[in-house]
Parts: sequence; structure tokens; C-alpha cells
Amino acid sequence: MEKAREILFSEKGMQIVNALFFLSLIFYRSGLLFIAYLVWIAYLALCMRHTQAKGGRIVYSALMGFAAIMVCLNLYFLLRG
Repeated sequence: MEKAREILFSEKGMQIVNALFFLSLIFYRSGLLFIAYLVWIAYLALCMRHTQAKGGRIVYSALMGFAAIMVCLNLYFLLRG
């Protein structure tokens, strides 16, 4: 688990998140979008934990909320459709 945190918080962390979102565009309806959002939430949580600025924490929290809403909406439309 510690190794995954180190990889996610390194310079390649955001590249991994971006690659997952790109793959979710290619493989639509595969469930990869949920994984991409969950990895993004984990990345934002690590960033929020390491920041000292209060404004940064607010921005990271807002983005985490947005990602959580998108996961719920995508799950709803996946199950509905």
C-alpha cells in the first residue's frame, strides 16, 4: 500500500490518472471510468494531505466532491441504461 502511495504521489501520479481517463474514453462502458475517478480521488486526497495552504485544501476538497458526484451520476446512468 505504501508503494502505491509513493507511485501515485510521484510525478507519474497525475500521468496515471490522465491515462486512465484517456483509456476510459477508448473503452467506453467498461467500468474504467469509475476506476479513473476513484484513482483521481485518491490522488487528490494525497495532495490534500501534503499541502499546507488552506486554499489548496479547499480546492482539493471541491474537486473530490465533484469526482464523487460524477461517480454517482455515472453509476446511476449505467444502471438505468
